[in-house]
Amino acid sequence: MKLYFLIIILCSCLVEAQTTEIDSLTEITKTSEDRFKKAKVNLQLARLYERIDLSKGKAFALKAFQYKDNDSLLAEVNNQLGRFQFYASQLDSAAYYFQNTKSLLKTLGDDKRIAIVNISLGAIQLRQGDYNATISTLTESAKFFENTKDSLNAAKCYSNIASALAELELFPKAIEYSEKALQIFEHLDQTQFRLITLPNLATQYYKNGDTLKAIDYNAKAELLATSVGDKRSLSLIYNNLGDLYLNKNSEKAKQYLEKTIALKNELNFKKGIEIAQSNLGYVHLKNKNYQAAISNFNEAAKNIKGKQLVFVYNNLRDAYKGIGNMTKALEFAEKSSRLNDSILNSESQKNFLEVQTKYETEKKENEILQLKTDNLQVNYKRKQNRNLLIAALIALVLTLLLIYILQKNARRKRVIMEQNLTIQEQDFNQLLKTQELEGIDAILDAQEQERSKMAADLHDNLGSKIATLKLFLESYDGEDDFTGYYNKLKNLMNDTYNEIRSISKNKNFGAEISKGLIPSTKLIAKQISDSKKIDIKVNNIDVNKRIENTLEIQIFRIIQELLTNIIKHAKATEATVQFSEQDQVLTIMVEDNGKGFDISAASSGIGLINIEKRIEKIDGEMVIDSSIGNGTTVILNIPL
Repeated sequence: MKLYFLIIILCSCLVEAQTTEIDSLTEITKTSEDRFKKAKVNLQLARLYERIDLSKGKAFALKAFQYKDNDSLLAEVNNQLGRFQFYASQLDSAAYYFQNTKSLLKTLGDDKRIAIVNISLGAIQLRQGDYNATISTLTESAKFFENTKDSLNAAKCYSNIASALAELELFPKAIEYSEKALQIFEHLDQTQFRLITLPNLATQYYKNGDTLKAIDYNAKAELLATSVGDKRSLSLIYNNLGDLYLNKNSEKAKQYLEKTIALKNELNFKKGIEIAQSNLGYVHLKNKNYQAAISNFNEAAKNIKGKQLVFVYNNLRDAYKGIGNMTKALEFAEKSSRLNDSILNSESQKNFLEVQTKYETEKKENEILQLKTDNLQVNYKRKQNRNLLIAALIALVLTLLLIYILQKNARRKRVIMEQNLTIQEQDFNQLLKTQELEGIDAILDAQEQERSKMAADLHDNLGSKIATLKLFLESYDGEDDFTGYYNKLKNLMNDTYNEIRSISKNKNFGAEISKGLIPSTKLIAKQISDSKKIDIKVNNIDVNKRIENTLEIQIFRIIQELLTNIIKHAKATEATVQFSEQDQVLTIMVEDNGKGFDISAASSGIGLINIEKRIEKIDGEMVIDSSIGNGTTVILNIPL
């Protein structure tokens, strides 16, 4: 008996396929000659059939897969094929298609869709039992979605993390994550994901000992799935309800399990059908309907493995005993013994195997001996009953021992997780101490850095004036009005002279910006634009308040250096300086239509080094976007 956790891999909204829509799309595939259009339509059909008929949906996806000329479409097709393989429990194939999807998305530079595909990969790791990898993958994606304010995809990560925690038997923590995911899904009216989270919460509460809440959440899930006609979700919900009622109300359990099997056959959705068949066989066995029990157990045995198969063999043994076929009962008792010994001798059971194997083997040998005796001599029945009683006592002892070991392992896992959190906290505190020491070192080095600062200021401010002056001299062609040209040149030379005097007196090492950062930027832009070699525009989007003077000076020096670089190197005819402010962050974008440069191949000159140091000093960040022949864009983000 086993309750399944539902895993989220879906990235799109619930599809309510309509027959008319399917017919219309199918007709397009027959009449259209456009291969790209046909591929897109086949992908749409695959998505529509996903929750109706997996085999048909996969066939349409494979048709779309034949079109290789569009990476974005090919990424979507690979993702869809991965989902079909996941639903068919072909986990390695599903991982292969999802990795193909990620490779294509990396080529397209689509980080968000990569993070979404990681939800699917985390689901595969969860299904494969690699819970640490599951939590690591999904936590990384959850952080990405939290940072990008994508609450829906973050909630998908929470839901799958909850399933991993539940598999580790950390049920209170699993319930916490599931409740957080459910709250988001309900707020966003995401019916599809509510249908996944509600049954998961039901199972987690059941495993945590709260049967009433488990039944309540499953009932809510059943009502919701029925209202939207979601048969796939209903098949999983009915399976869990059948398991919940297995030992409480056999008639209800039988009804739910029969519904589960019927729906899974209708949808051609074979994953989990063997559990429903096994549980239904158990109900028939309890009701002494032995032939029906045998039929269900034989069907389940075709696809079931591990301990669940031992459970099936033991029940087949009891069912054949019930109809008096002791030969068959003996056959399945021996199968159960051999399989159980094989499982117990596996590498993963070495921690507690020696004691368990001794008692389990003795139990199976006694049962086999009893069955042989019963088959040959009726007079040995009293001895057989005695041995069965001994075997039952041994089974009880072993069960209690197994429960103790599992609880001990769960406690150990929790202790390890708590220790990891403590280590992470200690690392963070050590980082803070290191940063404090670095701050002290920075103060001790301040005098030595002041000399470098003066050299940078000379380069930034006086260099900007000299570059503008040079641009004026080069721009005069003898045809313009000399008097106006002379006056502008004179004013610029006066500014340069005053700049030198200001630096010599150790003032602000830069232009006076008493009127504010933006007016001063407009003034220097006008001076440069008057040369008629380059037109510089200054736009203020929504910066309405003055900035602290020291910060204004540092920002103005950076802008001066960027404009100097445009004059010296870009060969641009137009440039724009744009100011905007949001959430206490000042954003400055400087663009030109110059020749651009290869960022990866460019070596940093003194100008760029000065800018980087100034940005670092004011805790800002700089992003440069440029390529040869496409101009340059520099974006500065500065906290206010």
